[in-house]
Amino acid sequence: MKPGNKLAATRGFTIVEMMVAITVGLFLVGALAVVVLGSSATSRTRERASELQTNGRYAMELIKRDLLHAGYLGISSLFSPDQPLTVGHPGPPPIPAITVANVCDPNNVGRLSQRIWGSEDSNPYSATCIPAANYARGDVLVIRGLNPTPVSAPFSSTLVYYRSAYEGGAPFVGPTPPDFTGTNRAPPYVDYLVDETVYYVSPHTTSASENPKVPALYRLRLSSGPAMVPELVASGVENLQVRYGIFQTNDTVRYLAADEMTATDWDLVRSVQVFLLMRAATPEPGYLNNTTYSMGGDSYTVNDAYPRLLLTAVVQLRN
Repeated sequence: MKPGNKLAATRGFTIVEMMVAITVGLFLVGALAVVVLGSSATSRTRERASELQTNGRYAMELIKRDLLHAGYLGISSLFSPDQPLTVGHPGPPPIPAITVANVCDPNNVGRLSQRIWGSEDSNPYSATCIPAANYARGDVLVIRGLNPTPVSAPFSSTLVYYRSAYEGGAPFVGPTPPDFTGTNRAPPYVDYLVDETVYYVSPHTTSASENPKVPALYRLRLSSGPAMVPELVASGVENLQVRYGIFQTNDTVRYLAADEMTATDWDLVRSVQVFLLMRAATPEPGYLNNTTYSMGGDSYTVNDAYPRLLLTAVVQLRN
């Protein structure tokens, strides 16, 4: 081999250089992992906040809508006869008693003159429609009125309707409405479904066996049966507080808790203040929530890692 054809000697990486390169690479990978994990944690936090807002606003809108229709009587101007569905009336026309399954309060079910009622931090229906195991905490809110959408025949034999006339009306179960012939209830007649809704907070969303348990807002509605049927409103509702606004002689509004109301105060309610405390389904690592939430005179203190959101609304009653 000619001397000019010898390959030039090449110099590779030393062990020290390779170790430095590997160390720098590990630092870069670690930094990237920290960024990814931080971004993932931020994303989960935003998802929790979005879920709290979405569920809370939905629940509040349903309560507000029901409150706006509280006491709606169709075209009637009188509570005549003023009695619960479970009590018949000799007439004319004769009104038979209506049996409602899972009834909450047989002495007031369907009683349209009592458009709104509530209890303060207690479950008055533990022996009837809300078993103790299905009640977590907070107020119970009852709303009554007619569904604002008129209905027409054929009438179902499992639903409660109300035939409305100017001088009063009468509840009935299909298929045959009451006959007002020979009474002071002259036509026109308009038929509506009777609405009764009971809001409360449950300790669980789907069942008592769920793990983890996530509190939820439920409502019982007068529905097919006829029966008071439970419905899930929104998951993540931990507390419901309600205050009832009554006009004072000096034209101010005083908001009272249910246990401050007298029997005659319920007819004087002109607005309702609603508080919903939302709680995330799972705790957030590294987060401490030791906030005291003020809800219309009630204080609710927590000490855990669950993010929460407090929503409030004031609803002016129309009827």
